[in-house]
Amino acid sequence: MNEVVRLAIGGPVALGARASATLTDLLATSGISVAHTGSVVLDWPSATLPFSAAAWEALDTPEADPIAFAYHHLTARSTTGVWANPVDAVRTRVGDWVAAERLRVTHPWPAGATCAIALVHEASAIAAPRSGVLGRLRRSQPPNPLAAYTELAAIEKRYRATAALRSIDLLEPVQQARVRMLGFSLGAGVGIQIAGRPGFRRGTAFPSRGYDTASDRPTDTIEFPLFDDAVSAGLAALLAVGGAAALSVPIERFSGEHGAAELLLYDELLSRLDSVGAWLTTPEAIAERLYA
Repeated sequence: MNEVVRLAIGGPVALGARASATLTDLLATSGISVAHTGSVVLDWPSATLPFSAAAWEALDTPEADPIAFAYHHLTARSTTGVWANPVDAVRTRVGDWVAAERLRVTHPWPAGATCAIALVHEASAIAAPRSGVLGRLRRSQPPNPLAAYTELAAIEKRYRATAALRSIDLLEPVQQARVRMLGFSLGAGVGIQIAGRPGFRRGTAFPSRGYDTASDRPTDTIEFPLFDDAVSAGLAALLAVGGAAALSVPIERFSGEHGAAELLLYDELLSRLDSVGAWLTTPEAIAERLYA
């Protein structure tokens, strides 16, 4: 059973919501749930995670206040800047803090999974078959418009995977019903941000919540980094620590003359992820598991 903790937040009240949200996100990725009541109380600030009021007003080094440093990076909206995963160093400090309190840490994923990968596909518009004279003059049968969706669903079913579709408004209502019957989730969520380049987004490989600066409160929206369709160094690091991220592969990649080859590569990728014990699911399922 996962350890459940209650946070005792020190420092000015105005910073309490920010610190609490940041610590909750960092602890969740270590398999620790934060509750209003719990079996263990964690006090912050601590010797491992000190506090500096000035660090919350301006971006400072992680030594001054690691939680303020993580907060700034986790709530940044820009995809530019340093891509050296700065929050990972803070996560290590949080791990040291947890170890000092002798908490029992287990991965939060079901059925003994070692990490979690949310599968996301960008939907591709299905062109209607030609009608009239041009349609009748076709010498061959028109391709199955749902072929890519059907073949992709068959591959994912072999690995007990569930994928989410984005941009479903590109599909007609009848088509949406058909892809839902194939097993795709049509609720990818508005909080998922597609990074402009492969790798970590916002300095972290883990999901984190958005933040409403007007109310100075975290939102209910969960944002995931989206990786390219290859096991990059960043994804390898993620697997090693048992975290969660999203893998983005658009549907259109599996169409056309190279579609069969891309399907084979995707099958091999899911096979590798399955072999290391990854839970292959939707972003919503991961968010519910971490932030229920």
